[in-house]
Amino acid sequence: MPRMRHQIRFQCFAVLLFILSFGLLAIPASAKTVTVECEENTISNALKTLDPQANNTVRVIGTCKDAIGIYDFADLTIAGVATGGKNAVINSLNGNAIFWIVGSHVQIKNLTINGGSWGVECREFSVCRFSGNTIQNATGNGVQIDSADATFTGDVIQNNANYGLNMTASRVRVTRVTVKGTTAGASGPGNGVEIDSGSTLTVEQLTVQNNQGAGVSLIGGSNLTNRSWAGPFLVSNNGVGGIWVTEQSSADLGGATSINNTGGAGVVITGNSEASFWQGGTFTGNQSLDIYCDPLNGIAAAPQLATVGSTNCPNTY
Repeated sequence: MPRMRHQIRFQCFAVLLFILSFGLLAIPASAKTVTVECEENTISNALKTLDPQANNTVRVIGTCKDAIGIYDFADLTIAGVATGGKNAVINSLNGNAIFWIVGSHVQIKNLTINGGSWGVECREFSVCRFSGNTIQNATGNGVQIDSADATFTGDVIQNNANYGLNMTASRVRVTRVTVKGTTAGASGPGNGVEIDSGSTLTVEQLTVQNNQGAGVSLIGGSNLTNRSWAGPFLVSNNGVGGIWVTEQSSADLGGATSINNTGGAGVVITGNSEASFWQGGTFTGNQSLDIYCDPLNGIAAAPQLATVGSTNCPNTY
């Protein structure tokens, strides 16, 4: 009998120890908020104090100079604090990329991101959410999304070289976004938005204008969908045509407007690709055609439903 009591006590103790051990293992990492005064600290140094598996927020005040690597963060927010009605600013450190994001879930908002070889690189299965930022003056791409997911809300991407927004094997949604003033660089033609390698872009109000290259370029089996009910999709005054749909890509351009683009048509469809115009749209004043179909391998679906100045596309579908 005493032996049985001893065994029961031992078993109870073992169960209690297991429960306590499991509880300790299940304790979540603690959330943390830090404030970076740019004259006193850097964002890079602040990140070193954080647990990457916790929910972290970094508030930024003033004008910083930094090159910020973000690796394997589970939930990180970097938010500018406006002073005098202006966003916080991050300038490039020694011409390096300003944000380099790998394998992380990150929100970046209310910042002016200025200069660098890239403004932002979001890659390797990261999820990046941008809102209220101005991303400008990069010597390379303004924003590169590579094998990642991203959303942009109310951002301005301007005056960068090569590409304003460049997507490779990625999914992106843009809402109330402007991409403008992109210039040709060492490795790109100055396109405003480049959608490449099976990428998908969902448009919920986008303005692409005054870029030295094409306004929007789809290549490599990529897809664009315009949700016209969300707001206007305007492509205008670009130097090498408005919207290119090439290399087995597709675009739903219903409700879009492509006007006053030079050096190419308002919409170019070639390379076994298709663009559809079921919800209408306006395509006028471009040089030399407003919608161009390659006679052998470019298909326009229902161009007759849009307002088109000049086209060589037959009324299909």
